[in-house]
Amino acid sequence: MAKRITTSLPDDLADEARRSGDSSGYIAEALREQRRVKDGMAALERLWGPGWQGGITDADRERANRLFGAT
Repeated sequence: MAKRITTSLPDDLADEARRSGDSSGYIAEALREQRRVKDGMAALERLWGPGWQGGITDADRERANRLFGAT
């Protein structure tokens, strides 16, 4: 089942969604990805406790940037 909603997006994001050819599907996938990330972060907190991010070193961040192409 699907529900229709009306939302406003910044111009650049609206253009990106339109270019996808299926803006509803594009936005739905983005929301699913956001949920997946939040669930993953919650799992890490359950495993290592609150504040676990404090143990991440600059070397860890650099490696993650290389692996995931972040700048």
